[in-house]
Amino acid sequence: MLVNILYILLAIVMLGVIVTVHEFGHYCVGRLCGIGIVEFSVGFGPRLLGWERKGIQYSLRAIPLGGFCAFVGEDERNDDPRAMNNQPVWKRFLTVLAGPFMNFVLAFVVCSIMLNAYFIADTYPAIDQVMAGMPAEAAGLEPGDRIVEVNGVALTNDTAGVNLMLSTMQSGDMTRPIDLVIERDGQTLDYEMTAVPVEAEDGSTRYQIGIVFSSRTFNFFESIREAGSYMVETTGMMLDSLKNLIFKGEGLQDTAGTVGIIAVVAQRAREGLYMVLWLMYIISLNLGIMNLLPIPALDGGRLLFLIVETIRRKPIPPEKEGMVHAVGMVLILALFVVLTYHDIARLVTGGFNF
Repeated sequence: MLVNILYILLAIVMLGVIVTVHEFGHYCVGRLCGIGIVEFSVGFGPRLLGWERKGIQYSLRAIPLGGFCAFVGEDERNDDPRAMNNQPVWKRFLTVLAGPFMNFVLAFVVCSIMLNAYFIADTYPAIDQVMAGMPAEAAGLEPGDRIVEVNGVALTNDTAGVNLMLSTMQSGDMTRPIDLVIERDGQTLDYEMTAVPVEAEDGSTRYQIGIVFSSRTFNFFESIREAGSYMVETTGMMLDSLKNLIFKGEGLQDTAGTVGIIAVVAQRAREGLYMVLWLMYIISLNLGIMNLLPIPALDGGRLLFLIVETIRRKPIPPEKEGMVHAVGMVLILALFVVLTYHDIARLVTGGFNF
């Protein structure tokens, strides 16, 4: 029970960090643009503690699921020259855009860490581990052995060599012995063994001899270079999923609200630090994308109003814009209630396992 509580707290803190980073983006760019800030808060609900500095209220509130940055004249007319409604369009645009941008920055940083610590950059036809009770162990293969030839086919000492080895083995009759030529301490040795069927997690059967190839993760510079490409690929998959959800209803049963996200994070975080980082990456990237959608009350809706203002060269009355955002907020809150009910129902029926 205590372990469950700790993982739930971890999930809540993770969501809080992701949303606070989003709001911190608004805060930083707003201050740089000279826009007046009423309050920057970490968390929602009742105020636990706070202080004031240079006319800005800083607060820590009871519900650690995010935060907010309230600007002067954000949804109303205000004569204060620092008010948001009195700022040029480009300043307001950058300030609004900064929130999702910071989520992308956070996702990029986390992705770089994952690539550097966990993702395989290159694999080599050399043995890192020999599995107990498997044909490789019985034949006498050892960690450090480099496989130079399989079934008469020479292998290069790189990822292509590993792929060639696997394709060569799979292209033949896996029930027949496999001939390997091993290089060990400057000597060339011949081994013969027969692969055995092993059931994979997806239920399929694969033939294996019981070795783990040597590999390396991305170095610091490689991880930074690859993180951008990886984010683009993930973003494409997210947009495809969103399109299928809207137009085909695919994945509707798996859609979750805040409670569901906390449950999933608490459940999957048990798998280790990699999964914690992966979930932070996915949630932060997803939050950045969702906030750019042209939906009232979200950053994308505010950006749309600013684009319209630029085109018509005339500001939309803040009261009217505020009313549209208020309606959007009501709809978002209604969706939040529906998703929360759905999440709680899944919790009660065992849809989320702890």
